[in-house]
Amino acid sequence: MSDLARIEVADARDGYLVAHVTGDLDLANLHAVHTALLDATPNDAFGLVVDLAGVEFLDSSGVETLFRLQRSLAIRQQRFAVAIPPEATVRRALELSGAPGEVALCPSVEAALEMLRVTAEGDARQAV
Repeated sequence: MSDLARIEVADARDGYLVAHVTGDLDLANLHAVHTALLDATPNDAFGLVVDLAGVEFLDSSGVETLFRLQRSLAIRQQRFAVAIPPEATVRRALELSGAPGEVALCPSVEAALEMLRVTAEGDARQAV
């Protein structure tokens, strides 16, 4: 892992994981971050929340990393959301990139987990 980013993954119960990312997400570490997050998410997990509250810098490569991560998890039929407070400086980069139309942006980890769980329950009801 690059010195520019640090990732700590925690079990949020019920098959969901939360990855707390701090530092910078950019071209220098996009492959390392993508690989670390995928490797930290076992195939039997229902979903992953990436917490960007501690990210200080995010460029277009970092945004692309989040898009790629969502696609990779979708192939494995896993849900994905990003937790980023409204006041976070890097939130603007996500908003300008069009991320809100592509990735679920939630104001907190708790809100992201709740959104993933509710979506999963809705999908389960439709499948019956």
